[in-house]
Amino acid sequence: MTVKKSAVKQRIKYLLQKTLLPLCYDIGILFRKFDKDLVIFADCNSSRPPECQRLLMDELERRGYKCEARCCDFTSEGYLTILKYMCAFMIRYAQARTLVISNYFLPAEACKKRRGTRVVQLWHSCGIMKKFGYSSQSDISPDFHGTVAANTDLVTVSAPICEEVFAEAFALPNGVARAVGVSASDVFFDKGYERRCRNKLYENYPELKGKKLLLYLPTFRGDASFAYTAGHQQAAALADTLGVFVAIKTHPRVKDRIDTLPALTTDELMVCADMLITDYSSVIFEYALLDRPMLLWCPDLTDYIGERDFYIDIKKDIPCPVITDENALAQAVSDELENYQSGRYGEFVKKYMSACDGHSTQRIADIIQGKKKGQIMQ
Repeated sequence: MTVKKSAVKQRIKYLLQKTLLPLCYDIGILFRKFDKDLVIFADCNSSRPPECQRLLMDELERRGYKCEARCCDFTSEGYLTILKYMCAFMIRYAQARTLVISNYFLPAEACKKRRGTRVVQLWHSCGIMKKFGYSSQSDISPDFHGTVAANTDLVTVSAPICEEVFAEAFALPNGVARAVGVSASDVFFDKGYERRCRNKLYENYPELKGKKLLLYLPTFRGDASFAYTAGHQQAAALADTLGVFVAIKTHPRVKDRIDTLPALTTDELMVCADMLITDYSSVIFEYALLDRPMLLWCPDLTDYIGERDFYIDIKKDIPCPVITDENALAQAVSDELENYQSGRYGEFVKKYMSACDGHSTQRIADIIQGKKKGQIMQ
């Protein structure tokens, strides 16, 4: 997308935030009553609630709340469909007790929300890896005028070390980002989850029985308007070199996505994989909970540091190999598969995932319900 087109797009977005969307919100307040039991789960990157929202949705439904999904994949819909979605969302948002999001969701910030409504940002990843939000020069367009988190009351993070970073990234006051754990991480503590996922894997892909499964989960390069993947050809080539099966699932923002085992979600594949290969994705934090070999394949590391950079020292703070040379990739993967020693990630998990213990969803639900210290509901 050219600079001129990007600027025009951001200007239109800004005008919507300042005019039509607040008007729709006011209409919702005027004509419909506030519903203290209504919790909206919203997302603009998928047509249904993403994985990272589903556990909390189930928990709140068990507690008697009315959970309503308001999702639309902006990357695959036309402008008219997106506009209708946003207007309908704003009207419903005006009646909700709680809004739960897990990514940038600008309609939530397009108005001054009514008293009694609270916005919970689950975010979609753990730990602190690549810079994002206002910490990154490329994440939020300089042509965008507004804020990405003005109405946010709670951002859930995976460890105390993450709180300050998320506050900076979202331009939030201290105390909004809290280390109460990440809801989606609870599945990695469920003893029956891996068994169910493996059964699902073999039911859909029986040819994988008895094979080593390597999972390649790269993040995207570029930005939301032009996202692309690098390094996947070399990862795919490991199948022939090492005699393993390589599953590739690229980032949802990438237009020409690769998904070699589409019947399983990312989390389901992670617990089935014998080894994770990624680049700059925060999935390393969740995968570290599984105590299995992993490796970072970073052929464009120097360029990536220059364009986005990291919160951590990727070569010193990551307790697994970081490979930048294609000629060294296959041997490094083979070495990790054969020589990995259990417990290597203990200190890493303690530092970046200490609030994730299998009970994060319950704690977040308690906060929403007003049962815990630091409650957000009035």
